[in-house]
Amino acid sequence: MNKCISNIILIVFILFSCNAALAQRKKVGLVLGGGGAKGAAEVGVLKVLEEANIPIDYIVGTSIGSLVGGLYAIGYDAKQLDSLYTNQNWKFLLSDEVKREDVSSLSRDEKEKYVLHIPLSLKDKTPLTAGLITGQNIYNLLSHLTVGYHHVNSFMNLPIPYASIAVDIVSGKEIDLMSGSLPLAMRASMSIPGFFTPVEMGDMLLVDGGSINNFPIDVAKKMGADIVIGVDLSSGPKKKDELNSMSNVVTQLIYIMGENKYVQNKKLVDFYINPDLKGFNMMSFQSGAIDSMIVRGEQSVRNKWPELMELKKQIFANCNDSDVRQVNRKILNHDYFEINNILFKGINKEDEDWIRGRIKLKEYSSISFKDIDKAISELQGLDLFSTVEYQLTNEAPHDLIFILKEKDYRIINVGAHIDSEEIAGLLLNMSNNKKLTTKHHYEVTARLSKNPYLKLEYDYGNYFNHRFGVSYQIQYNDFKLLSHSGEADIINFLNQSFVAYYAKNKSNFLFQIGSRLDFFNIGDQLYDVDYNPVDFNNEKYINYFTHLKFDSFDNRYFPKKGGKVEVQGSLYTDNGLKYNGDTPFSDLSFNAGTTLKLFSKFYLLPSIKGRFIYGRHIPCIYLNYVGGLYNSRYLSQQISWESAQHTYLVDRHFIGSSMEMRYEFQRKLYFTAIGEYAKDSHDFKSILRGHEYWGYAMRASLDFLAGPIGIQVNYSNIYKNVGVYLYAGLYF
Repeated sequence: MNKCISNIILIVFILFSCNAALAQRKKVGLVLGGGGAKGAAEVGVLKVLEEANIPIDYIVGTSIGSLVGGLYAIGYDAKQLDSLYTNQNWKFLLSDEVKREDVSSLSRDEKEKYVLHIPLSLKDKTPLTAGLITGQNIYNLLSHLTVGYHHVNSFMNLPIPYASIAVDIVSGKEIDLMSGSLPLAMRASMSIPGFFTPVEMGDMLLVDGGSINNFPIDVAKKMGADIVIGVDLSSGPKKKDELNSMSNVVTQLIYIMGENKYVQNKKLVDFYINPDLKGFNMMSFQSGAIDSMIVRGEQSVRNKWPELMELKKQIFANCNDSDVRQVNRKILNHDYFEINNILFKGINKEDEDWIRGRIKLKEYSSISFKDIDKAISELQGLDLFSTVEYQLTNEAPHDLIFILKEKDYRIINVGAHIDSEEIAGLLLNMSNNKKLTTKHHYEVTARLSKNPYLKLEYDYGNYFNHRFGVSYQIQYNDFKLLSHSGEADIINFLNQSFVAYYAKNKSNFLFQIGSRLDFFNIGDQLYDVDYNPVDFNNEKYINYFTHLKFDSFDNRYFPKKGGKVEVQGSLYTDNGLKYNGDTPFSDLSFNAGTTLKLFSKFYLLPSIKGRFIYGRHIPCIYLNYVGGLYNSRYLSQQISWESAQHTYLVDRHFIGSSMEMRYEFQRKLYFTAIGEYAKDSHDFKSILRGHEYWGYAMRASLDFLAGPIGIQVNYSNIYKNVGVYLYAGLYF
């Protein structure tokens, strides 16, 4: 009995001694500073700290440091962070890019013709547009990586207690985020002013914490750290000749604003790590640069290995260095999640019902991140919402919550284009098309150019599904018509058109059917296919048409995948039933193309196009016209012929093909070689024996933010002369 009691006393004594020894171990805080892409070096630092078996009891992060630190705090180790950092598409993450296949045809039209969007309403204005990008894509990634932590009562309860540093630009105060949504806290801390939009959190508007506290040693001390390891990504103030880029200027401003606190915090750090990152900046997200910065982060600690070992002795003092607290990792990397309810915040019930049908996610089912990504992308592609976010409740089965904030639906759009043919053009548009709850939509568009027009349009229905519409357009046409011998005439006339139609949009498909009333006011003459002058008086036509379009190109101007097919058939009359007392005449036009990737940065783009006209009497205004880079440049039926500028007449049946060979010489800088071949004839049966047209062109172009900028040199036997064409801006 006495022996048993002695053993119990011994065990209790041993446990008490171990607890006492553990209590004596000093608590270690890790502070990760901000620096954009340079945060890759912090991943390298973590690798060596793990290798040295250094315990981390608290983590504080600013900007990119909040991202690295937040993920480390919930259990991602250095190896996983290395993989995450190096395998991301940073170009996509640091943009508001949405896959074109998920963008509605309405939004495509706006994005690909207009560069400026001005809301009309003065209500509910917030500074949420005060940034180049909303940060939607990187927030979605953070949400994926932090499932289980979308709502946390206290970040002190994370596997490693954590704090994220932000600044409230309303009060001007530093905000230490230690509860709530973990991905939102990380996103708020990295809201670089002017680049990312601020994060709205209650009454606060939060931006990058680096603008006040980019090296928050003091916060780690307040959390309870006895010893603080600090990773400083800054390289001090920049010299005048280094302020040669926007990223360097922003870095300098952040340094200036937070300099006083930075100097004070630097004095508090126990183990200071400042990787040599000269030659890199906050936007060095290229894969080679990231690899180099990770290595430099590792090396910065290895160079101080003896000091690190001395620090380790201080940490453990009188206890065994194997007594490192094990992190209870809780990372949900499942391929599928069990979902209970799917909820929506920020929209009304009517909109919610329509959106549920649009995204096709089912309650009480298993869904994947891929399913969520697709739903998010489709909602972004509608271009109805300034915010598209989601949350998953922490415990399975999860509730999936979409958080949406509607954009102002009344908007003015502005587009601009210049070229060497028409000189300049400005496109103005006002609409209320971005409203789901109304079935009444209007649009007013005016083009100010050498060929101006005014268009009024109204439709009833769901703009993203079935709708009926009417439109009126008045346009003045002024263009140069060239004959094959090189003689030119200036064609100018006024035309008006009334259109009534039914349309249906579905994903990449557009179907339209309707009737069109055309009035032409031509005070001069036109030409037949042999370039004989023909008097053309004021005439009207009642036409019927059907139009089918499929477009899966990932980019309108520089596609790298996808294809396009467009077919339209029309029936032309002068009284609704006949033309010139005889049967109506008709046409069938088509245009199809695709992209073929041969190898990295080199693409082939084959296409075929044509128009066939059937009937005895064909008025000159509806003959086949070709020329220029784009279809419908001056006349609705005009067919592009890229190897010749201006406009030319060809015979009733025309079929052409082209092959583009495009090489991306540098990022967004393209060189393109184009070859074209076509035939025309008066009768369809003889088209293979018809007249030949051929041409070629060389083009250098830049995919610029405000639209493509390019120069083209071309030659075609349709007009035997070398042409030079310059252009800039989105085409309309």
